[in-house]
Amino acid sequence: MSTITARIPDDLNAALTKVAKQTERSKSHIILKAIQSYVLELQEDIEDYNDAERILAQNNPTYSLEEVMKELGFEDWKEKND
Repeated sequence: MSTITARIPDDLNAALTKVAKQTERSKSHIILKAIQSYVLELQEDIEDYNDAERILAQNNPTYSLEEVMKELGFEDWKEKND
């Protein structure tokens, strides 16, 4: 396992220390979990972006919400709920 040194604001360190005490976990454990969560979220965002780029490159036809609502017979519903 690698070691990383980072500088964080004093108020964030105080909050981290408080949470560590309250949860009876080390600050390192909380930081590791936070980084894992953040990196996983970023990876999912990157995958979503790449999927969207791939789909847009296919140049498939697009439809507005109004067109879809009309096709499905919901045009009256939309007018009542706007």
